[in-house]
Amino acid sequence: MQKIVETRKVQRFGKSTLMISLPSEWVKAVDLKPSDLVVLEVRSDGSLVVVPQKLAERRAREKEIKIVLSRNASEELIQRALYTSYIVGYDKIVIEYEGDSIPPHIMSSIRTMVRMLIGAEIIDQTKNGVVIQNFVDVERYSIDSLVSRMASTIKSMLEYLTTSIKSGLADHLKEITELEFEMDRVHALAIRYVYALNMQNSSQFLTEYRVLIKTLEDVGDSLAQAAQILNEKTALIDVVREVVGDKLEEMKLHLNYTIDMILQAITSQDPLIASRAADLATEATKFVSSLEADVIPKYKSLEDYLKMKSFFEKLMLLCFNLQAAAEVAFDIVMSRKENVIKL
Repeated sequence: MQKIVETRKVQRFGKSTLMISLPSEWVKAVDLKPSDLVVLEVRSDGSLVVVPQKLAERRAREKEIKIVLSRNASEELIQRALYTSYIVGYDKIVIEYEGDSIPPHIMSSIRTMVRMLIGAEIIDQTKNGVVIQNFVDVERYSIDSLVSRMASTIKSMLEYLTTSIKSGLADHLKEITELEFEMDRVHALAIRYVYALNMQNSSQFLTEYRVLIKTLEDVGDSLAQAAQILNEKTALIDVVREVVGDKLEEMKLHLNYTIDMILQAITSQDPLIASRAADLATEATKFVSSLEADVIPKYKSLEDYLKMKSFFEKLMLLCFNLQAAAEVAFDIVMSRKENVIKL
């Protein structure tokens, strides 16, 4: 339907009721009749959305997709299809296998992906078919709350990384892997939420938010990869602790503060805070680089040198991604401003 933009005068009806007439073009387009019910939704920005009830019910109906698996379908392709079906908003995913029965390794791959999707459960299974139902209600969430949840997970991962190095114990590194899994689950849910908003045409800056969500996931991936390097050779932890152990807390606080500033910029819609967050991320990059310069010369083994080099590259990548997240936050804040921007 073509976009309709009109200005209408509010009229008084009775002693306390205000009313406006509905655009005739819109009434015809949605087939609205006298006595039909409409749903009124008040948005957080003060705007009012009017949706015919029959249209709202149509949107609420369950979306279903069928995926037919050939005998040659790879595990990677199947998982990708399941993941995409989830994030684009399908509530029921029906899988049919062309052979006599789904091979055990394929079934295991399906179960692995379902466990990664918040709200998804296998509700029916036969020898050549699976039905996956998504029970998550996106109305329970907000895009900002999901972004905040991802940011909180990143801060927990940072805490475990620094604690592991300071204590010299690799046990804490295992928790980072668990948190990365949780981060991936929230990322998938957040992308599903963005798709739902896009289908409803109910929010702006969805592209920017999707970039922000992906960037935060990349931050988590960088932390998990850094932890994996130390986990593969725990002796590296001791050298890091001895050389820069006293600076690790400062690094953690600096990165946490940067994350907090990114979230604060979005909630307060303050471009100055978003700009400051980007500057902090740049400063963090320099700080990590200085730590690397202190630690790297302490390794005599080429293998250890390369592993440690890779460890700090992951931390640097973390900082670069935080800077990108801050810049996206700045874009979101600036886009929300109207005709006057105070800097």
